[in-house]
Amino acid sequence: MAVALGAVLAGCGDKKARDGEVPDDAAATVEVAPLPLPLLGVDHVRRMNFVYGDGWRTYDKAIAALRDEQHDAARTHAESALAKDPLHLDAHYLLARLLARAGEHAAAVDHLVTAISGDYYQYGPAFANEADLAEFRATSHGQAVTALAARIGDEYAKRVPDALWFLARRSTFKWPKAAGVATASSRGELYAYDPVHKRFYRLTHTDHRVLAYVRATTEREVALVGFHQIDRPKAPAATDAPATLTKAWVQLVDTTTWQPRGKRIALPAAREIAIGYGPGDELVVATTPPGGEPSTFTVDRTASKLTKSTAALPVPRLHLTLEEGHAVRATTSVTAAWAGDPPTAPTLSIAGGATIAVPESGAAAQGAVAVAPDGTRIAFATAVDPCNQDVAPSLYIADAKSGALRHVLTARSRFVPRWIGATLLAYEDGEGAIRVWDAAAGRQAYKIENTPGIGLEMLSLAPSRRCVSTPEPASPAEPGESGTPGEPAVDDDEPPMPPEEPVTMPE
Repeated sequence: MAVALGAVLAGCGDKKARDGEVPDDAAATVEVAPLPLPLLGVDHVRRMNFVYGDGWRTYDKAIAALRDEQHDAARTHAESALAKDPLHLDAHYLLARLLARAGEHAAAVDHLVTAISGDYYQYGPAFANEADLAEFRATSHGQAVTALAARIGDEYAKRVPDALWFLARRSTFKWPKAAGVATASSRGELYAYDPVHKRFYRLTHTDHRVLAYVRATTEREVALVGFHQIDRPKAPAATDAPATLTKAWVQLVDTTTWQPRGKRIALPAAREIAIGYGPGDELVVATTPPGGEPSTFTVDRTASKLTKSTAALPVPRLHLTLEEGHAVRATTSVTAAWAGDPPTAPTLSIAGGATIAVPESGAAAQGAVAVAPDGTRIAFATAVDPCNQDVAPSLYIADAKSGALRHVLTARSRFVPRWIGATLLAYEDGEGAIRVWDAAAGRQAYKIENTPGIGLEMLSLAPSRRCVSTPEPASPAEPGESGTPGEPAVDDDEPPMPPEEPVTMPE
């Protein structure tokens, strides 16, 4: 949570500054050596749970002290928050700003470097534009941080495009305490994983409210779907009816700067949302209200609004509810007799290749078919009855020319296979991890675990298709969290999410 300190701290620096003395490192003659490039990103998504980790209550005390203009207390609380959670990035950034405004420029450097390197797209632009850090940026220490921030930004720009993009929750999803209309959050954001450096880079900043994302074909853009309020049906309807997303939205994000493009676009209340990029990267959204028919809209980028449309839903696209979702894939390069809802086919082939007979269930799920970029391999999952608890789907990779099959995994998962180049296949394993299979080597290349929730395209409570005749599947409660068997925990220990906009301190 960013806090504007200028109005509070202007003219309220340390004693030297108030007495008219020049802070030790403010003179132009001070030389600061170039700062070395630190580790970038974080070692696990859970690091981003610092907003409600061990130090969050103390950090909130720091914010409260600032509001009361108790600057020494604010600093003490910020330092205490870091003692409890050394990777509380907001506390690092806040303390750095307090130190810089007090003239303790050298002391501010490490805190700024920790924040900017850990989450560049949040703190890099903030540091460059923060009005109350203008004087610090003019110092030799500030210039050293500015130069390092530019290097960090360049490194992020090199690593992120080729990294694996995925969604993950900072902590386990929790239902509001009672059924009905209530504030809620997916607790998810979009991240990138760099297998070379084994680091995670946070890409989006929505106060952890992202539910799904789709990627434009030609534009450097992603469209995020998120929400901050739901209407959960009361029992017994809750076992069959998904929650209504009463305040959902779409946000366009530039994938070069990872900054928002325009304002968030509010969506009508919906049980289900469908979204995808059509020809010319026109973004199409359909919303289905409780008991109603879907309405289709196109997104007006210039005005950041929806326009009613009769356009056909594009392919590929996502269909999602809070509880589950599925993809409709582009399979124009695959020859198959698709039938049913959701579509399945008994055989698959690529032009000039062998006909691949689908094993086990005898049907491949259209939403879990992915062709390698060079056309030499095809990944698919078998389609099964979600109400049959004795049978789970399987993921296979087939050689497009010979039809030879390689079994990868059998699990209760949607899999959502995605090729990373010609040989690496990413997929969800249904147990809180994304695995990457090396088809050339015939073995697993690496695995990304995040038990609170992870997904290649969407964050669902159900890892696979739900059987609506049984109770809702659940994200398991973490140690110390409330919950009942068969349901996610109830949100009884966290306050509302931090505000989306920076808080301006009173003058």
